Amino acid sequence: MDTDFILILDFGGQQAQRMARKLRGERYFCEIVPGETPAAKLAARGPKGLVLAGGTGDPGAPDARSVDADVFTLGLPVLAMGYGARQMALTLGGQLLGTQLTDRSAQISFADSPLFEGLGESERFFSRVDSLELPEGFGAIAFSDGGLVPAFACEERKLYALQFYAEANDPDGLQILANFAGNICGCEPWWSMEAFLERAEARIRKDIGGGSALIAISGGVDSAVCATLLHRAIGDRLKCVFIDTGLMRKGEPALVTSTFREALGMELTCIDASERILARLEGVCSPAAKREVVEREVMAVFEEEARAAQGVDSLALGTIYPDVLSGAARRTAGFEKCVEPLRLLFKDEVRQLGDVLGMPAELTRRQPFPEPGLALRIVGEVTREKLDMVRQADAIFREEVVAAGLDRRIWQYFAVLTDIRTLGPRNGRVCEEYAVALRAVSSHDVLSFNAYRLPYDLLERVCQRVTAEVPGVNRVLYDVTGMPTAFIEWE
Repeated sequence: MDTDFILILDFGGQQAQRMARKLRGERYFCEIVPGETPAAKLAARGPKGLVLAGGTGDPGAPDARSVDADVFTLGLPVLAMGYGARQMALTLGGQLLGTQLTDRSAQISFADSPLFEGLGESERFFSRVDSLELPEGFGAIAFSDGGLVPAFACEERKLYALQFYAEANDPDGLQILANFAGNICGCEPWWSMEAFLERAEARIRKDIGGGSALIAISGGVDSAVCATLLHRAIGDRLKCVFIDTGLMRKGEPALVTSTFREALGMELTCIDASERILARLEGVCSPAAKREVVEREVMAVFEEEARAAQGVDSLALGTIYPDVLSGAARRTAGFEKCVEPLRLLFKDEVRQLGDVLGMPAELTRRQPFPEPGLALRIVGEVTREKLDMVRQADAIFREEVVAAGLDRRIWQYFAVLTDIRTLGPRNGRVCEEYAVALRAVSSHDVLSFNAYRLPYDLLERVCQRVTAEVPGVNRVLYDVTGMPTAFIEWE
């Protein structure tokens, strides 16, 4: 079963990751590789099929990212979508005759093809449909008004192309992906967190052997699940280090400590580095500079602990698949031997693995939290007074969201202490105090987000509590900015 997998060729944008998540959700394992990967290297991996993902730009432009033409002579089934479909057409001798439709829905019908088994006539959203002169041996397998060709194929060679994104057209889109993986490529739907766990345990024992490993616990989901998996595989030969930066949310250091020691039964060394880190943050206002300061100091503290550790020969990292795809640098703390058991998992899969491992929901369902912590949620210089304000405001906001039963609906929600100060009445006199901004976002695939529409009565309760209970705050704002002009965090 391990050989039953598909490779997704990435030409930029977010489509490759979306597609991978959808295929894995249908239990078909897949990995992402650069779109320009030579055909020989792809073949050496032994996949059952290839997917050419969408991308940005014009595939006919001189500087366009392009696929190795030999990909189509490997004898492997290929499914190309969006940019990938146009890339396939051009590479095999077709021509693009101009864009005929953009950003709208149209009714389409399907030919009798194994790719569309179980589908009927339906409406699809199209980002772009080009008029095409199809390559020799290809024909239309989907039809729309006006003579457009939403999908084309050379069924004999098992080469398929869609001018729409199957991963974005649920539920039929999932059926198309499953048809390609199962019916056309012959893959078995073996991927699950239970299957991953069995293989990961064996791999960890092989990699670490009779030695021991050290892992830094941040309080986040990735490091917590990684540590739990390692502890299951090698037991007390795992040493966990938790560095309290002084930048965590209310009650979190105590939660992390008690959960690991009592609920999970692990050895945990706690180091209070708050004084050291806050001293380094003095006068630092730029979000990027804050990140650099916190990351540098946390790594320095961890390296000191690693040097003091006796008999530890491996470093465990909570690297996950998006980190691998982004090319994020690994910080090895001087260790020659590193293990990264989660490096093939997306974030939602990491949470699922935590559930399979029996971890408390308080850990597996924690919201994403930046490594610099509350330092990023304070606009301007970080001080203890400001940390107290944002920590209290954030706790109030989270309490009210939970009380309203919205905590499972909202992807991420938190408070930000702005650098805006305005006059207002307080205890019979006029004071200049800060404004707190609330942020709540929804996301279906983690790759895009929108501002969540919180009920006004909830916002009103939070406002009343924050301005009454948090000294130094007299205004509450709600940030409704979504993509593409803003990040989730205020940086």
